[in-house]
Amino acid sequence: MSNPENGPQLPAIRWPVPKNNRGGEFSNLEEMLAHLEGEATGHWLIGRNGMWHGGIHISDTTTPWYALSGQAMNEAVDFPVPFPGEQAVRCMADGEVVAYRINRDYLSVPWYWGDLCYSGSFVLIRHRIQPGKTAESGLTFYTLYMHLAPWLAYPERDSTAF
Repeated sequence: MSNPENGPQLPAIRWPVPKNNRGGEFSNLEEMLAHLEGEATGHWLIGRNGMWHGGIHISDTTTPWYALSGQAMNEAVDFPVPFPGEQAVRCMADGEVVAYRINRDYLSVPWYWGDLCYSGSFVLIRHRIQPGKTAESGLTFYTLYMHLAPWLAYPERDSTAF
């Protein structure tokens, strides 16, 4: 982004996942939300239970090209073969990392039919937007990317590869 004295500063916005396994982009919010309607847990702003949610879930149900196909035991069960054209989750706007946690492996809690695995990995990003010409028109907002894959879900790579 540019200096406030140069006028409005608007960050480049990208949706958190691509439209398809070739990296295509959604053209607008409505197209992205229509894509996510198939998620079992609902999508922004209201969950399937009718309660306030304030976020979106992106899973292999609607977007298999973004789901990690790693080598962790839990990943191997759900994604035994990498999806062709696998894509990474990406930050939706320019910003800075203010907090993160990357768990070594999935966490688990006892559940009725056995252990339920989940990820406590996350990244919190701070964004600044300056839509007007004065500092008073500036806005700071945050995006939170939760339940990201743990370290062991990523495929091993040669330590000399970049």
